[in-house]
Amino acid sequence: MRAEFTARFLNVSLRALSMGSRFVLIFVLAKLLDPAEVGLFGLMLVTVSFSVLVVGADYYIYAQREMLARPVEQWPFVIQHQIKAQLVLYGVLLPAQVLIFVFGLMDWQYAIWFFALLLTEHIAQEMNRLLVAMHKQLLASWVLFVRLGSWVIVVIPLMYVQPQYQSLETLFMAWLIGSLSAIILGAFVIKRSLPDWRPVKADYAWLKKGFKVGGVFLLATICFKGLLTFDRYAVEAFSSIEVLGVYVFYIGIVMGAYSFLDPAVFSFLYPRMLQSYQTQDKKTYQKTFKELTISTIVISVLLGICIWLVMPYLVNWIDKPIYEHYLDGLIILVAAGFAYAVSFIPHYALYAMKGDKWIIFAHISALLVFFISLMFVKLDNGIQTVALALLLAFSWMGLVKMIGYVQTKQHSTLLKV
Repeated sequence: MRAEFTARFLNVSLRALSMGSRFVLIFVLAKLLDPAEVGLFGLMLVTVSFSVLVVGADYYIYAQREMLARPVEQWPFVIQHQIKAQLVLYGVLLPAQVLIFVFGLMDWQYAIWFFALLLTEHIAQEMNRLLVAMHKQLLASWVLFVRLGSWVIVVIPLMYVQPQYQSLETLFMAWLIGSLSAIILGAFVIKRSLPDWRPVKADYAWLKKGFKVGGVFLLATICFKGLLTFDRYAVEAFSSIEVLGVYVFYIGIVMGAYSFLDPAVFSFLYPRMLQSYQTQDKKTYQKTFKELTISTIVISVLLGICIWLVMPYLVNWIDKPIYEHYLDGLIILVAAGFAYAVSFIPHYALYAMKGDKWIIFAHISALLVFFISLMFVKLDNGIQTVALALLLAFSWMGLVKMIGYVQTKQHSTLLKV
């Protein structure tokens, strides 16, 4: 019990440091860079994240379920087949990312940075997911820290001490080095954690099934991720690149704070909940789901209160009038962040019970709600308008998932009694 608590504390600390470093980076960028540069960095960040999702095609969902359902001796089979599948996906989907520049969503001068960051971020992210699925959360947290936090810890003092490094190129280079380092560390850990790594013969039926499962989820995941990608482009369209910089700052703080739920709650409880459901362990499943529900709600409320109370002081520290001018939109973004966080309670339950159709419908319909809201709801400025659209979309998504959870639970052989 004590060992589990220590491991969980270290895991949370590492992940909090990883998330916190990005959290601090947003403050520093708002202080040191022009709002337009902050906006451009925010666009690169979300566009890379969105493209990581596209080229991955959610194949990991199938692979992760397969790993958790198999003995450790068969894990190399799953991992090797996931690698083969990913190479196929790269060949098909990587070239399509050029359309981002063809349609002018980003400037061509950032194309090399974009593709370098896209590849390294995706590989490092998949290694994190593998380690979590292998129940090596602490090692996964170390890889995550190297990927997200280590380079930020270096680049922040560098930009403060040496003004000539206060540029987007410095940020992109440091980011790339962090991702590459995470790949090296992750590959070493995964290789040493497996009992036998002999090459296996390709099972094309297995690969084909994975493409089918991932494809089913991909549209829904694109819609879900699209909410926190298209919102940036919407703010720029309604306002300007400078106002986008303000929005990137606010949404970065809000979503960065709520991302703390992943290391504190989800990364520990979700694998346990999924495995207990698959093994028909009703008592453990119900206990874990209850813990996840209470923890998510309590932490989300506390995070929202902290953001609302602390943000005015942080804006005053930045000392740039444009950030204070749009502070009224923050409360809407905090509410949207809360709705986003709470929606994960029924989400993880549905995922464990394979209520995939409800998840897919919730994500697709939420994006439609977002766009409809942008068309018919106009507030004082672009930040408030987009923030309200996000709030309505996340609220709708959570409602649909909760309805789906209740319906799926009634038909579950494990939970209906």
